[in-house]
Amino acid sequence: MRPCRVVPSALAPVLMIALASTWSTAHAQAWVGDKGSLDVSLDYNLAISSKVIRDGGQADLPDAGTTTQQVTLGGEYVAIRNLAASISLPLVFLKYTGNLTMYPHAGGGKYDDGATHATLTDLRATARYQLFEDPVAFAPHIGFSIPVANYETVGNSVAGRHLKALIMGFGVGRRFTDALYAHLLYEFSLVERYDRTPETHIAGQNRSDGTVTIGYKLLDQKLDIHLDASGRITHGGWKFSEFDILTAQEIMFHDPILAENIFLAGGGVSYQITDAITANLGGRLFVAGHNTQNASVIAAGVSWSPL
Repeated sequence: MRPCRVVPSALAPVLMIALASTWSTAHAQAWVGDKGSLDVSLDYNLAISSKVIRDGGQADLPDAGTTTQQVTLGGEYVAIRNLAASISLPLVFLKYTGNLTMYPHAGGGKYDDGATHATLTDLRATARYQLFEDPVAFAPHIGFSIPVANYETVGNSVAGRHLKALIMGFGVGRRFTDALYAHLLYEFSLVERYDRTPETHIAGQNRSDGTVTIGYKLLDQKLDIHLDASGRITHGGWKFSEFDILTAQEIMFHDPILAENIFLAGGGVSYQITDAITANLGGRLFVAGHNTQNASVIAAGVSWSPL
């Protein structure tokens, strides 16, 4: 590998704001509904960042934020007892809110003009099976995600990494009382390599995502109040602190091959309006991260159970 010393100029990583599927159901993935049940959800996430967080004690990159709005349509159907199949597709709206001239990107960056850009991103489909209920509920799942649009992957504002992934994980849940519960969701994603160039193909992008939830239900269990924490660890990729040993090609297309780590914490509330309709509202604050944007997220959604 040929060393190439370059001072970072337009350096902003991908921020994946949907860390655990859709927020309206992330705290219930250890349980599967009744056979024949169908749930349709519409979720909205708003992520606002102001800077890029680097690693290794390097100074942050200010005035390099992005406002990201994501609308996700999802559905889940329980075809046979204990087996649920789900699918979701996000539509993302991106607007670069940072300085338009401070971080020009040599590798592209067509979303960095300050205008709002809309694109579909990655279709996700999973199947999960609830193995048992007591003493804890446990449901492993497997699935995939695949890009469905030719969105931008390089620049200060990007819609994703445009990489296919095999998803494996599980949900573990425990009801301590009729009102109090706790839940853990973990996923490992086996991600294809970014093959824009032979150099970028070297950096792996496998990742782990996790969410912990503690909740309490009131008003005959119609009102659900919960605290949440989410995190992502990338198993591979390059860090900002390693740029002095990277090739020019790796630096030019660094955005999709960064070792992005992020931790968010917050909470939410959901209310069962009718037997078939539930609304939810939540938020998570950026707590820590490396090679990522300092984006906090506000989320809202509604789910409908026609069957």
